[in-house]
Amino acid sequence: MRLLVLGDLHLGEDGFDAEPHPSWDRFDAALTVGDVAHSSVTVTDGKPQQEELVGIEEAQAFFRRLDDLDVLVLTVPGNHDYRRHADLIRETTRVRNLHRETYPLEGYCAFGLGSETFDAGPEVRYDPDAVTEPDDPDAWLERALKRAGRDEADATLAELRERIDAFDDQFATYTDRYETLRSLATGRESETNAGRIALTHVPPFDTSLDRVAESVPRIGGRHWGSIALKNVLNECDISFVACGHVHEREGVATVADTPCLNAGFRSAYDVTLEGDDVSIVNTDPLVE
Repeated sequence: MRLLVLGDLHLGEDGFDAEPHPSWDRFDAALTVGDVAHSSVTVTDGKPQQEELVGIEEAQAFFRRLDDLDVLVLTVPGNHDYRRHADLIRETTRVRNLHRETYPLEGYCAFGLGSETFDAGPEVRYDPDAVTEPDDPDAWLERALKRAGRDEADATLAELRERIDAFDDQFATYTDRYETLRSLATGRESETNAGRIALTHVPPFDTSLDRVAESVPRIGGRHWGSIALKNVLNECDISFVACGHVHEREGVATVADTPCLNAGFRSAYDVTLEGDDVSIVNTDPLVE
């Protein structure tokens, strides 16, 4: 089976528009990893704030053109277009929203989990200087909970309550995303297929695919992937992962014996799956 994997396109950014390459009709299915449309961003007090989605018409046209190629398209929302993702694909017939869903795909079961917030990253946020075992996500979760009640002598009751509430929210997010991914990867539909394909926006945590460039404000140098996805990869037999989000870490890495592709920024990849064998190469670019 041959898959086309498209990275974050961010159509509409700086007026950028593009259309599918005519040769893409040779693929059995196309996968978009999110952020097909771009939203403008402002920075307030050092924190990015999402503004309007500027690439709606361009993204809608792009999905319609993919539809014209008569190729099945599986897609998940990114952190830029998650609020309007359903609108982007509404006028299509061969495009399927895979967010929190599964889809049978020629002997494989594809499942997806996109973004549901603009500030997409590790479900439980961390202080890099306090981490002694960065390769152990479970240890991070445990230490984060302990830190919620630390320095009580120097904190007001309101500050402690706010800190604990924040960690409660983060743990709830982690639990939801972990249980969702695990359920999709091990559900009845996945058991009837030879392999499993995961389509996510955020890459697996603490890998070569998720480390943010040092120059990025606020989170530069940090791993900004999904702890939930990393743990599910360690626990479940998954054939292939397609993701994006961290543009500067485009490439392939093996995580828990699973080939994972960060398709990067406006890139296109040809992925061939035959049983346990996965081949990944660059393919025809967008037509600008």
